Amino acid sequence: MSIPLVAVYGSSGGPAADFDRARALGTALARAGFGVLNGGYGGTMEAAAAGAREAGGRTVGVTCAEFTFRSGPNEFLDEVVVAPTLVDRLAELLRRADAYVVLPGGNGTLTELSLAWEHLRRGLLSPRPLVVWEDPWRPVVASLAAGPYLGGGVEWITWVSDVDSAVEAVRYGLAADDRGSSRSG
Repeated sequence: MSIPLVAVYGSSGGPAADFDRARALGTALARAGFGVLNGGYGGTMEAAAAGAREAGGRTVGVTCAEFTFRSGPNEFLDEVVVAPTLVDRLAELLRRADAYVVLPGGNGTLTELSLAWEHLRRGLLSPRPLVVWEDPWRPVVASLAAGPYLGGGVEWITWVSDVDSAVEAVRYGLAADDRGSSRSG
């Protein structure tokens, strides 16, 4: 049986504190028995993979053939999946993940949060945890949810502000969803 994979979404840039948080999250997820799935490049993606690898966990990165501006996948990945396009990359990350943790980030991270949230809200994915860092995402989501277009949907999101809470939310959410194996294996 494969271990559950947790997609860790975050930025390829940003402050050092984001990298420290991502590394601690990767370590904690691996120690809790989860694999780490992410975009496979640098920044928080690399930090989460490094933390998971150092703790003996499985790491999977989904890169993009269109990203010729990137230097290549980070060195902490056990498995690299090369998606032909950005759309395919995003779909692969959605499909393979048993849970999602959304760290602070920019437009790419917002896209990943939006896709996971919308797919869960519409029933396009089976239920799974969507764990989102309060800062900076809570006001963004609140603004969207308050508007006339979404009709709510925030019940899919579990808000956290620290690594331990994020791992516990994943653990609890997967137990509640009665899910035990990853779709990737």
